[in-house]
Amino acid sequence: MQSCQGFTRAGTGRPTIRKRTKRTRELLQDTISLWSSKHAFQFAGAMAFYTVFSLAPLMILLVSAAGIFFGEEAARGEIAAQIESLVGSQAAEAIETAVERSSIEQSGILPTVLGFLALLFGATTVFAQVQAALNNLWDVRAEPSRSGLLNFIRTRLLSMGLILVIGFLLVVSFVLSVAVGMIVRFAADWVPVPNLLVLGADLTLTLVVVTLLFAMVYKVLPDVHLGWRDMWNGAFVAAALFTVGQYAISYYLSQTAPGSAYGAAGSLVLVLMWVYYSSLILLFGAAFTRVAVRERGDVIRPRDIAVRVRTEVIEEEEPTSDV
Repeated sequence: MQSCQGFTRAGTGRPTIRKRTKRTRELLQDTISLWSSKHAFQFAGAMAFYTVFSLAPLMILLVSAAGIFFGEEAARGEIAAQIESLVGSQAAEAIETAVERSSIEQSGILPTVLGFLALLFGATTVFAQVQAALNNLWDVRAEPSRSGLLNFIRTRLLSMGLILVIGFLLVVSFVLSVAVGMIVRFAADWVPVPNLLVLGADLTLTLVVVTLLFAMVYKVLPDVHLGWRDMWNGAFVAAALFTVGQYAISYYLSQTAPGSAYGAAGSLVLVLMWVYYSSLILLFGAAFTRVAVRERGDVIRPRDIAVRVRTEVIEEEEPTSDV
């Protein structure tokens, strides 16, 4: 009788597995359809373009934000190591050189303030482009009557807040990496620690930090009301693809030299390649979030400063000639 009941439970479980598999497949299909129909490739290209101009000031502000918690030298070293692991040593050196040349010289109060404002504007420009891309995915935009100076200031303040959060997450990631390394070295004195376990711990840590980062972007930047539970799935999907891409591109860069064909611009090409891929992943996670919210039947509401946008195709009637 017990075996019969077990068989019944197993039998009834099969349709559930099939339904979940079907739902997951449909969810991915809808996500890819939305992602492509909302011009993700064009927006990713625009985000990569703006990143070229925002990268140096963004790195300076990130180092300053992370330096508040951990010291500027330690923060600079950790960020440099992270960049090198993402885009290779050649591109990392080019970014460090740009950061050094963009640093603010302490030559007086007014030049320092003006230099900081210029850095702030440059660093937050890319976030404004990300917000435009996310709003396009959610079919909202800033209300025309409120899309002037106040909305501009609001976007820059939100972007600055995200920079501080990113700096804090970098510090947390660095501290946790050091802690994991110390635990592994301590444990190795007593029992052998497999390299696979160390790699798994590092991968899990990266996945958690990147998931938090994507969740913050999906929560703060788009002009729609979203609860925290709405974005975790999309943030995790984006973080998983981002992490896999990090290792894949690092391996690709170690085996080939794609930037060598472009001569002196090779470092810039490597940075553009990485940012373009990361932007596509960011938008894919946002599309996944919207599809998941829609599947649950939740109503997507724009913020008070935004309005809903509807795109429709209007077919022109052929003119009739008078006889």
